[in-house]
Amino acid sequence: MSRLTQHNTIASHRFNFLTPLYVLVFSAVALMALVPVLALVLGSLRDSAPGQPGNWTLENWANLASPGVIDTLITTIEVACLTTFFSMIVGTLLALIIHRTDFRWPNAMTGMLGLSFYFPSFILGMAWIVIGSPGGLINDLLRELFDTEANLDIYSVGGIVLVMVLHQVPFVYLTMRGPVLGMDPSYEEAARTAGASAFTMLRRVTLPMLSYALASSTLLCLVMSLEQFGIPVLLGIPGRVTVLATQIYLLCRFPPTAYGLAAAIGLTLAAITAVAILLQRRLARGGQAVATTGKAGRITPIRLGAWRWPANIFCGGYILMGLILPTIILLYTSLIKFFTGNPLNAAYTFRNYISIWESESTQLATLNTLLVSGGGALVGVMLGAACSYFTVRLKPTGYRLLDMLVMLPFGVPGVVLGLGLLWAYAYLPLPLYGTMTLIVLAYVTRFLPYATETAGARFVQLDRSLEEAAWTAGASRQTGVWRIVLPLSLPSLQSGYFLLFMAFFREISATILIFTASTSVLSVSIWSYFEQADWGMASALSILAMVLMLGIMSTLLWAMPGARKR
Repeated sequence: MSRLTQHNTIASHRFNFLTPLYVLVFSAVALMALVPVLALVLGSLRDSAPGQPGNWTLENWANLASPGVIDTLITTIEVACLTTFFSMIVGTLLALIIHRTDFRWPNAMTGMLGLSFYFPSFILGMAWIVIGSPGGLINDLLRELFDTEANLDIYSVGGIVLVMVLHQVPFVYLTMRGPVLGMDPSYEEAARTAGASAFTMLRRVTLPMLSYALASSTLLCLVMSLEQFGIPVLLGIPGRVTVLATQIYLLCRFPPTAYGLAAAIGLTLAAITAVAILLQRRLARGGQAVATTGKAGRITPIRLGAWRWPANIFCGGYILMGLILPTIILLYTSLIKFFTGNPLNAAYTFRNYISIWESESTQLATLNTLLVSGGGALVGVMLGAACSYFTVRLKPTGYRLLDMLVMLPFGVPGVVLGLGLLWAYAYLPLPLYGTMTLIVLAYVTRFLPYATETAGARFVQLDRSLEEAAWTAGASRQTGVWRIVLPLSLPSLQSGYFLLFMAFFREISATILIFTASTSVLSVSIWSYFEQADWGMASALSILAMVLMLGIMSTLLWAMPGARKR
């Protein structure tokens, strides 16, 4: 027997020890990914609510051609395309200004953009309602200062796009930051030597080199815009601007309910986002433009010159609108008895914070949030690491299908996934509805790619000879994983846990249709106060949630060296 054949035989034999785990992981991921989708398909063919007797029908699919649904689809595409367009422009410009010019505060700007990335969408939307609604801060101030009626209205398509852009710019910046920093500076140096102006170099050299990164980021941003729930619900319902995610929520929460039509709309929305995800994945695998050659080179920053102040105003303006102003407004609203646009005339109080502190429902929601985020993130990291190990290193039979199943729910909007779980566990003989387990299951299903991509990126970097040396010394596959792969991958696994924890902490769309009074989390509690028009309590709880989130984030960064390095 040849040495190669012997090695393959030994490796195959050792994989047999992990075969039961592979079957378990594959089965779990398949059930998590397919059950909600299949349940939606069945639900779309029913004329009743989940768990209720009814008849089979095609009427729900026929109603997709109704004028109301068509108008909603057009509005959804309009909002998503406008949001993606402006988010890409602003986010890419921020990356270029901060990292390719002599901008003076790159580290501070990067830190604040990273902080705004964790600003929950529904809290940002609520802050801008206080700022820009017809009875909000700006209109009230203009009315008092100039004795004139202002017409600023955040409850519009323009308002929704504005707030969604503010929310998604940090994502675009973070996805473009790596490609911008990784570019080979020799190409720009050659253009500069040939006498090209900064604008010509940007148009003819820099942007073409970033074409693949721009295309990939655009598709991901489009997916995020299509599936966005918190901002369109908060701003769209009062202004009667409906997108598909909002329509699903309205059809399920307010009479006359139409769960079957909601399921059909959910599948339509999932199909649109899935196409965008598929295009992004194929683009990512298709190669990239030459950006890094391995040759030594030092980036020569572009001198801003006369453009320094416009660049500073542009960067500072985003931080003001996307982070500082919303935070100040929420803090102000949480400390006043009755809303007024003039802080000098306001009656200040701590009663909202006292009420929240004494509220048993808020205490329960906080505990549930910590349990779901902490425990759920641990489950997600463990499952994601196992999936990545099989798909990246072992590659057993069916590993490509496993990878596809992991990514499948990522293209399903959160509110659609929640609706699928609502249908699924209303019929399955499993006592999951109304439990924390169902919420953890929803979160892990939706955000599992965060863990698989983070762990997989590290597994690819590890030389197989490290494990092979352990096998040669007589170690089993399990020992090689436990003693070699996991310790070397710990920083990435810590980062994956960090990402999942923050995603679970701020999630609302996957929860809004499946929570009960005993399983409410902080995001749902804030939303409930908003529905009751209790702005003081909603703002106070938002501030406390942000402080808690930032405190936990800082603790994790301090306690996890791997998360700090990423």
